[in-house]
Amino acid sequence: MPPETSHDIAKWFFERTWMWKRMCRYFSVEDDRLHAKIGHLNLKNPVGLAAGFDKNCEMITSLFCIGFGYLTLGTITAQPTEGNLKPRIWRYHNSSLLNSMGLPNKGSEIISRKIGEVERREGPLILSVSGLSIEEFVTCYRELEAIADGIELNISTPNTIGVRAFQDPERLKLLLDAITAVRSQKPLWVKIPPYFDEKERENVLNLVDICLGKPVDAITAINTRRIKEARSSIGTAGLSGREIFQDMLRIVGEIYNYTQGKIPINACGGIFSGADAWQAIESGASSIQLYTGLIYEGPGITANINRELLQKMNNSQLDSISELTGTAR
Repeated sequence: MPPETSHDIAKWFFERTWMWKRMCRYFSVEDDRLHAKIGHLNLKNPVGLAAGFDKNCEMITSLFCIGFGYLTLGTITAQPTEGNLKPRIWRYHNSSLLNSMGLPNKGSEIISRKIGEVERREGPLILSVSGLSIEEFVTCYRELEAIADGIELNISTPNTIGVRAFQDPERLKLLLDAITAVRSQKPLWVKIPPYFDEKERENVLNLVDICLGKPVDAITAINTRRIKEARSSIGTAGLSGREIFQDMLRIVGEIYNYTQGKIPINACGGIFSGADAWQAIESGASSIQLYTGLIYEGPGITANINRELLQKMNNSQLDSISELTGTAR
């Protein structure tokens, strides 16, 4: 069936919270050695959900029940948006996906009320926000910060030209100044794009420099890779999954070495197994994020990754997963 139809069916099941509460114990992997930190955030394990799976924050309890250490939900905008025209998701070879979703969501006001109805959260909730202007970013940030454990600024969606304008270092600097003027002490993350040539690399490292000079608590690397796609209404789509795994490892490692480990990195892109997660953390990540892996492997992926990490820690005689970060340098 069409991928977006499959996602809607999965969403229907995840919205049946009672079912997942009964199955929590099957997905739970509890071990102090898996505890991780991203800035001031304490995680029960380093496996997070990447933005994009739960755009309207409707599956929070169920997603925590399948064992995530934290959730990144959204991306959310100040006003509701329908996103791009359908079809806008396609399966791709090598366990990958193409999407030209845009940023479909119900808007920050409705979503903030939805989150407020959640009885209990089992870990940190990070809300991904975006906008076409500084004012839209700030409006969305103000609406959501109080109910989140942290905010991730998405400046790197491949399917929205106006958002990509914030990949200009000066524009990012102005955005972070505006956010800093209204923020409290909640963690602030920035999600950066991938790069594939020296010019793009230099630009992304300039973005990283700006994050280092501002009160940014972590960087998420990377977003999807923009490629041409004739079936898309906008002519391009974002590539995710195994096809970008090696690019993610390269970029995480380069940013870790460039910053000398001064800022936590959330590795996002093509992680399907504990071995993948191990490589990402070795390269310099403090946590990893899943989306396409969850689509292809199903709800058991988080527990499987955590069990595999523990087995590898036993073999390597590590007392904490954080000891692994950056050891591939």
